[in-house]
Amino acid sequence: MEEETDTGSPARPRLKRVGRILFISGIAIVVGGIVLGLSVVLVAAYTGSAIIVSNYGGYVILALLLGVLLVLMGLIALILPGGFSKDAVWAMRIGPFR
Repeated sequence: MEEETDTGSPARPRLKRVGRILFISGIAIVVGGIVLGLSVVLVAAYTGSAIIVSNYGGYVILALLLGVLLVLMGLIALILPGGFSKDAVWAMRIGPFR
């Protein structure tokens, strides 16, 4: 009988750890962007200035997009640490789109 050697096992905990770090940092960026957005709006409403809000909008959108991408990458790394299964790769290879 053929015995399979599991050479990919040391990389899986490392990839799960990286996925957890990406997920937590993405959540922190999203929550931080929302909190800072609310605080900027509250300060602008208190002072009566609209200049702060218009300058802040471009940066917060990019930060939120980066945070969402980090959350997605972290979830993918947590759910699929070993990549796709061999059956899924085989199904993709025999599909009509090569």
